[in-house]
Amino acid sequence: MKFPPEFDINIYKRENNHLANMSNDNLILHYMYYGCNEGLISTTIKNRYDFIDLVPKNKMILEIGPLCFPCMPVGKSNVHTVDYFSKEELQQNYANDPNVDINKICDITYILKDKVKYSDIIPQIFDYCFSSHNIEHVPCLITFLNNISSILKNNSYFFLCMPDYRYCFDHFRNPSNIFEILDSYYNNQNKPSPVSHLEHKYLTCHNDSIKHWDMFKNLKSNIFININETKQFLSSQTKKIINEIEDIKQLYNKCKNEYLDSHCWKFTPFTFRNIIDILFQTGFIDLKIERIYKTLKNSHEFYVILHKS
Repeated sequence: MKFPPEFDINIYKRENNHLANMSNDNLILHYMYYGCNEGLISTTIKNRYDFIDLVPKNKMILEIGPLCFPCMPVGKSNVHTVDYFSKEELQQNYANDPNVDINKICDITYILKDKVKYSDIIPQIFDYCFSSHNIEHVPCLITFLNNISSILKNNSYFFLCMPDYRYCFDHFRNPSNIFEILDSYYNNQNKPSPVSHLEHKYLTCHNDSIKHWDMFKNLKSNIFININETKQFLSSQTKKIINEIEDIKQLYNKCKNEYLDSHCWKFTPFTFRNIIDILFQTGFIDLKIERIYKTLKNSHEFYVILHKS
């Protein structure tokens, strides 16, 4: 399959009028040093709908955890779903969540439960897999990607919509690194760690992407952060942690025994590419980067295509 390039110089020039007089060489340099970080449009993939349209809908597709927001045509015979919980359990889990219409939760074809390997419960292989905001929840990234690979045909693709931690409620947390990924693998992590859940509870903030983008000022380095807001947030959370330390101790032990959903991983387009490149080149996984369409200004997600060759 052919996918749109991550960077198209003609689109970059056309979509960003202030760059119209630049030479092609300067446009490339501008994107590398500024445009990429500023979230400027540089490809035909401008939103999740453009990305979803890349997936051929007439092939066998597995969608991961669609809840009540499927991206694929769930309900058709060629589209299957998989989740850790059954539909009924999901309806119970989200009964009090105002953001989820439990009557629209999708039927689940395959229920994972305590099965480690997808191939234990999924008897067939697929042309494509699709995941929207799931990969950040999985306890072990390597195990998850190998599970996906096990039910994909050769020369097929895994499509992912992923949150950019800088522009969502994970904003004040630290990005995941390769050693954390390896640690979860070697420790056979099968549920979110206590640290992940406690960070999720105490170090997350608002989910307004535009406000998060506003914190990154358009300076030469493009990495300036509103220090006052950061200090204010961390100061308030410090007081909360001190006041709730006994609750934290109990929650820590609870996390060891129960599956408490959390954002286990925090990525940017750059850090995710780096981690996947390392895992692929060292043989931990057999999925490699095909495309990464970077986070656009005032949005909170980026789009990835992994290729099983």
